Amino acid sequence: MSSPQPPVEQGKSPLDAAARELSYDRNIAPALADVARSCHAAGLSLVAAVEWDWGECGSTFSFQERIGPQLSNARAAIIGGLNADAIIGALMDYARQHGHSSILLKQLGVPLTPEGKATS
Repeated sequence: MSSPQPPVEQGKSPLDAAARELSYDRNIAPALADVARSCHAAGLSLVAAVEWDWGECGSTFSFQERIGPQLSNARAAIIGGLNADAIIGALMDYARQHGHSSILLKQLGVPLTPEGKATS
């Protein structure tokens, strides 16, 4: 008979980081890939991130031809991780293509209207 396990604290896993990553690789990532395919077939975009240890994560993306700023920003944050330059660069690239209303991006020199489009 096995001894009872202590209760798991809120937000804590009884598994170590390597076991959580293996669980992600074997179970979660394939399931998310199925969800991404279903989303794509239905005309939906998807951004998903799963963290198994601090700063260690896997991600799944499925985008339609155009995506809005929420998913673009989420993707930038996931891909950029702890690299603020990568995140800000991605935000600036999206804003140059689609326009924005950010005071901070304007201060960084990003035009409010998409490049190549005139204002009315």
